[in-house]
Amino acid sequence: EWMRICFELLELLKAHKKAIRRATVNTFGYIAKAIGPHDVLATLLNNLKVQERQNRVCTTVAIAIVAETCSPFTVLPALMNEYRVPELNVQNGVLKSLSFLFEYIGEMGKDYIYAVTPLLEDALMDRDLVHRQTASAVVQHMSLGVYGFGCEDSLNHLLNYVWPNVFETSPHVIQAVMGALEGLRVAIGPCRMLQYCLQ
Repeated sequence: EWMRICFELLELLKAHKKAIRRATVNTFGYIAKAIGPHDVLATLLNNLKVQERQNRVCTTVAIAIVAETCSPFTVLPALMNEYRVPELNVQNGVLKSLSFLFEYIGEMGKDYIYAVTPLLEDALMDRDLVHRQTASAVVQHMSLGVYGFGCEDSLNHLLNYVWPNVFETSPHVIQAVMGALEGLRVAIGPCRMLQYCLQ
């Protein structure tokens, strides 16, 4: 019965009113709390394949809310596995979900930073601009969340992948990269950033 409701809720993600979409993504969180995240997550991950952008963005927010509600370790394995699907929309959706997820969970991200680092490496080296832009947003939220928790080694490693993107010309990518660098400045300190600038 809950799964039938989930499928009907997917239709509501197409609503024109923002309040309806917001209530819908929150409802996914409540359903996941009631029946467990796995079935709900399977439905949402499948919805990343649709063409409509607004629908996909709402789906990524819903995935992050499910992760926040049911603890990230219940969602991350399936989410990271979905990144292996060779489809741009799906991969971008996974990265967007990670961005929202790390924004929502804050300091809990310290437990998951090492798990997602290889995925972010791959995304930050991708030829697709949107991959690098979204991965930079993930790095920003992650570094602000784990500030002061001794994750500097991983963040410094990710900085080496973010840094070459400062030469991009797309305004959206530049904004995301600068956001990531600002987050990293907080997390690993201004001295390290200055050394990178002076190199």
